[in-house]
Amino acid sequence: MNFTKRLNRTKLQTDEAKVQENRILRAQKSNSMNVRKYIFAISLSMVALYACNNDDDDGPGERTPPRDRAEQQANEDPIIKKYLETHFYTLVDNPANPDYQIVQLDTIAGENSGEQPLMDSEFLETKTITREDPDTGNDVSYVLYVLNLRRGAVGERNPQIADSVMVTFRGEQFYENEDMDGDGIPDAADVDADGDNVADEIDGVTRTDRDNDGIADDSDADDDGVAGTDAGKVDSDGDGIIDDKDPVDNNDPNRRVFDSSVTPVWFDLVSVIDGFREATVDFRGASGSIINPDGTIDFNDDFGNLTVFIPSGLAYFDIPPVGTGIGTYKSLIFNIQLYAINESDHDNDGIPSYLEDLDNDGLVLDSDDNTDGDNSPNYFDSDDDGDGTQTRDEITINDANADGFISLDEITFYDDDGDGIQNHLDPDDRDSKND
Repeated sequence: MNFTKRLNRTKLQTDEAKVQENRILRAQKSNSMNVRKYIFAISLSMVALYACNNDDDDGPGERTPPRDRAEQQANEDPIIKKYLETHFYTLVDNPANPDYQIVQLDTIAGENSGEQPLMDSEFLETKTITREDPDTGNDVSYVLYVLNLRRGAVGERNPQIADSVMVTFRGEQFYENEDMDGDGIPDAADVDADGDNVADEIDGVTRTDRDNDGIADDSDADDDGVAGTDAGKVDSDGDGIIDDKDPVDNNDPNRRVFDSSVTPVWFDLVSVIDGFREATVDFRGASGSIINPDGTIDFNDDFGNLTVFIPSGLAYFDIPPVGTGIGTYKSLIFNIQLYAINESDHDNDGIPSYLEDLDNDGLVLDSDDNTDGDNSPNYFDSDDDGDGTQTRDEITINDANADGFISLDEITFYDDDGDGIQNHLDPDDRDSKND
């Protein structure tokens, strides 16, 4: 399991009370440029969104073969869409941090029947990510659904796939119950929980489903098929399942949260789950900040703000981190505020880590990005081709605009033997350029 430096609050500056905004974050808010206060000190903490090695959680014996990723994505995407069609959001003031409003999700039902579905929000965007299934070798296309509440300061640089970012965040599950067949109906209420197209038996009695909606009659709020909750039944969240058989009712949205931070933390985007990284790189940080003598940091109020809905194939799939409460094959939701970016050069070889993604697949950890085939991919290898000459000495770097970021056009690559392979990737070319 990876670890990250969490920035804990030592004290919190007070700020004027903010007016709560409902559902729509007004565009002019991003232009207000009000200064906000954050205070933190450095300490170590485990963060759930960091990806774990697949071998970390294996118990004795062999690992159970995982589900086919393409099939799982085909099953999960309709569930995410249904969630977006049946839920809305509000921005709730956070007393622990007056500048970080919580995006609270709730069911459109009862007194909330007139709310706008997330699916219909003008701020909802989609992004398709293709990844190879490690078990089949086939490409799988995943869809991220991103609520773009604010893109971030105009003119600021977007983080790249291997940079570090300073964020506040809140991570939660769609459901916290067992849902064996992934159809969105908890097993306790599912007429066919294992998805074998045969009604389940409980204590020798076969479950029934009069209205054929997938919810067993003893759990169905309207088993006669007529819209509306039947007399004598209680369905607080309006999802069609009576409260007694519904472990995922939305009356307490906080109970699905598995990790959060109301004070900024630094994350290395190489190590976080794919969905978090791929959503974050499309946003920008604040236009400026000031470090005060008392340890506070003032950020301009134009930082990026997003909520992303992530399928399990871009999260933990079948091996969630131990102790987080995240189930297998669970889609996740992250609300993220992006404040600052640090361009990363993990091996200090002069080439920013994101530029060491040789196959341009958005990953720097795979074998295609390891030129010399040793134990370190290029982004973490100070001698990429293993020829004994450091990569830094086989290139020339010039931050021409002095912005602190190294772009591709600010690096001179050489090919001394003219074979089309740059010196730092070619063990045949090992002359130092910086003697």
